Amino acid sequence: MSARIVLAGGGTAGHLFPALAVGEQLRDRDDGVEILLIGAAPDRNNPVLAQSGLPAAFISARPFPYGLSWRLVPSSLAFLRSTAQALRLLRRFRPTVIFGTGGYVTAPVMSAARLLGVPRVVHIGDAYPDRTGRLLSRGAKLVTLAFAETAEHLPGANTVPTGAPVRKQILTAGAQQGRELLGLDADKFTVLVTGGSQGASSINQALLAALPTLVAEPDLQIVHLAGRRDYDVVKAETDRLGLVPPAYWCFAFLEQMGAAMAAADLIVSRAGSSSIGEATALGKPLILVPYPHAAHHQSYNAAAVAKVGGAVVIVDADLSGPTLADAILALYRDEEQRRAMAEASAILGRPEAARYIARLLIQM
Repeated sequence: MSARIVLAGGGTAGHLFPALAVGEQLRDRDDGVEILLIGAAPDRNNPVLAQSGLPAAFISARPFPYGLSWRLVPSSLAFLRSTAQALRLLRRFRPTVIFGTGGYVTAPVMSAARLLGVPRVVHIGDAYPDRTGRLLSRGAKLVTLAFAETAEHLPGANTVPTGAPVRKQILTAGAQQGRELLGLDADKFTVLVTGGSQGASSINQALLAALPTLVAEPDLQIVHLAGRRDYDVVKAETDRLGLVPPAYWCFAFLEQMGAAMAAADLIVSRAGSSSIGEATALGKPLILVPYPHAAHHQSYNAAAVAKVGGAVVIVDADLSGPTLADAILALYRDEEQRRAMAEASAILGRPEAARYIARLLIQM
């Protein structure tokens, strides 16, 4: 019997993209592997998932609130409902193994798998595992890790450090492709500033304050992904300030993210596991501004990259126009430090992680 593998993950890009990366590797094999991705209902309209072409089904899972809240009631009811939905899907598909990439979609699918006795593999992308990751690692046949140090927080689990699985679109894009796509000058230093698909308001506000200083440098160009939530406000303000190409480009979101990253000499971003996995797979120096909430998981991620020398970290509370401008300009002017950071980033990055995980799943 050929392998039949369910991938469970979604709701956020940080949980969906690793599942897609592994799914791509499984799909492109020629040994008859069958795959099914189970995602959250909102992912039905996700263009990245649609473009992947992976077979997918969706359940009505929803996140649990942190702490005591009246939201526990609807979340608990949704968990029971989505577990029942997952049970029906698993009975129909008859998987040989389940691979979960975390988040609120993974929990009901793994619960259904436990009830059916299907082997479970869990991927934990953060340096410090969140509550779902810690819970799901119990009883899992294998736990794959983006950061090797995560194993310290999972006593008794069967862990293997694989690195973060990264989509082919990220790995195969070239710098020239990115320059042509965005209209960038190949002779200028390119800074990519992003807060993820939804954006990061504190990064956006700090960059707006830093832009007059940054655009005064004639050999520096900035690509700003403001996120769908803040784009209109950011674009209106930068238009008012007269900030336009070739010094400054503003987008809500880019589906060709790999090309944009490949063209960048420096990336400023949050410290989500997928963002770090993608940037380090390309060997990019980073300025990381960890999201200050959600149990500070991003702070652990940023610290892990900074420890090996691949990133400069700015705490969100200390982020401002001057601090961001100073950090960017310091690296812009110090080619030796950028080169050392890029080398450290490349050592941490694992572009082969998705293929490695796919092979492990087939061997289960």
